[in-house]
Amino acid sequence: MMSTMQTSGTSSLREMRRYPESVRPTPESSPAKIAELLMGLPLFQDLESWELQVLSRHFRLYNVEAGAVLFAEGDEGDFMALIVEGAAELTKENDPKGPVKIGTEGFGRTLGEMALIDREPRSATAKFVKNGKILILSRESFEAIMNEQPRLGIDLLWRICRVLSQRLRRTTGSLAERLN
Repeated sequence: MMSTMQTSGTSSLREMRRYPESVRPTPESSPAKIAELLMGLPLFQDLESWELQVLSRHFRLYNVEAGAVLFAEGDEGDFMALIVEGAAELTKENDPKGPVKIGTEGFGRTLGEMALIDREPRSATAKFVKNGKILILSRESFEAIMNEQPRLGIDLLWRICRVLSQRLRRTTGSLAERLN
């Protein structure tokens, strides 16, 4: 399966853990570097230094090539990603004519955060359209934060809830425009 993924030029995170060509760990992924990257993201700008240091031990940094599929609609959701560089196109596969683009996410945006909350399959496909870097938080790491640093874990959960709320408001607005 791995060689098929590499030949097609795409991969999902399931295969990423074996480090295919299009998505690979970044050599400069020390906790200090990750803390610096987290501090630069809007989601975490107001955290204390010690909080960023704790979080940095749970995130992993990856390079992503344009064309890489981070995850596909229907995949098991066991991580979320924060875009540090690059952009990902989100599509739904529910149209007989082919995938329907539902958005493009870039710097500072999250991908796959619902998976950490509801444990449901992915609701869309995320494919990178530009080379980039992402920070990955696995469900296992998210749960470790919740257990080891409950206050920080709850704060992280609230931040994810705010992201979900903002997306729901945006989606509701778009739906209302289309219905009128």
